[in-house]
Amino acid sequence: MFKEIKSLSIFTSNSSFVQLLRTYLVGAFNLIFGLFLTFIFQFYILVFINFPLRTYTTNVLSFFIGVFVSYFISRKIIFKLRIFGGSSKEFYNFFLINLINLFVPNLIWFIINLFNERYQQDEVWFLIITVLIAGVILPIKYLFYKFFVFKDSL
Repeated sequence: MFKEIKSLSIFTSNSSFVQLLRTYLVGAFNLIFGLFLTFIFQFYILVFINFPLRTYTTNVLSFFIGVFVSYFISRKIIFKLRIFGGSSKEFYNFFLINLINLFVPNLIWFIINLFNERYQQDEVWFLIITVLIAGVILPIKYLFYKFFVFKDSL
């Protein structure tokens, strides 16, 4: 059964459309992993930090851990490259592109905080808004990955 699943076109084709689909699969994994990190930092580890600084610190810590993991998964799953074959320049470019994931959510949370700071203190609203932010950012990042980050490896 695993062999049949592995032979599906989403896992074998390298067309841009299939790569974008794989980007969403990797993005879903990254989102779940990131939400886990964010939830743990926001509501268990960084509880000694007051809001809104806690939210910003949470996003920064989750970002650094997530970028490291995401780089290797993106190489292997999205673009079918060797997992450890990239250059330091490629990782640096990946890191730069992923700064979108650091600054955009913090900017949005800053704006939300101006109107209602309780959203970032409520677990459900915090997760909902975080998922929405990630869903909007993902296709933009794919384009940068394909035409800027991994272009020399493809």
